[in-house]
Amino acid sequence: MPEQNVLQAILAGWRDWPLPITEPPKILGPIPGGRTNRNFKVKAPGVEQALVLRINNPRGRHLGINRSDEAQIAHTVANAGIAPEPIHRDPNQRFALLPFIEARTWNSSDFTNPIQRKRLFNLLQTVQALNPATSRRSYLAYLNHYWNFLSRAQAITTDLAQQWQTFLPELEAFDQADWHPKLTHHDMIPENVLDTGGRLYLIDWEYAAIGHPDIDRWSISPSLVREPFIHDLARWTNDLWERVQVALKQQNSLV
Repeated sequence: MPEQNVLQAILAGWRDWPLPITEPPKILGPIPGGRTNRNFKVKAPGVEQALVLRINNPRGRHLGINRSDEAQIAHTVANAGIAPEPIHRDPNQRFALLPFIEARTWNSSDFTNPIQRKRLFNLLQTVQALNPATSRRSYLAYLNHYWNFLSRAQAITTDLAQQWQTFLPELEAFDQADWHPKLTHHDMIPENVLDTGGRLYLIDWEYAAIGHPDIDRWSISPSLVREPFIHDLARWTNDLWERVQVALKQQNSLV
């Protein structure tokens, strides 16, 4: 279904939203950024604060997203004041409603600014102390999920397959190694940091899991990584994710 039709279908169900809305909500405009979902700023008559309508990627499962784990983690970080608590999650997982935060979205220069970086690290310390009721990520299973999808889509080259066979034993050894797992965002990009001036919010937790915290450090700057294998793990994760995105677009074009 075209995006505009999906948007209109979601808006048509506004009476089912658990909010004191008096009239049909209005789209104020798209919110830029993000490659997984689509976000819109919404005004709902009867609700004082503007809302964010996040339309979930319908192929999120192929991208490694577990919506149940995301909901648990989002609730945990919201209770810690790190992210806004979703106001409503569609039971069919098509969309979510969140409060709109008046804030500046970070850019790459914030990651290199020592003052800003210190603020972010302080926030990450709080994140890593949290313990949501979700399981530790198996990076072997996670990347195998991508690999199997690409295999079914016939999107694996001979050269890539040879590289994967070299990488796979190292990935298995890392998964079994005795490192200390912590809550990890796994999508630590500037666009996911909101700055009100007085505080930072970290948003978009759909790739988060109990995992290796060096992955978030790698995203800020690879020079911060303490575990050498993280460099290869992050590169493989990003590369396979990109390949899955391409394969999904090709499949959609054939529908």
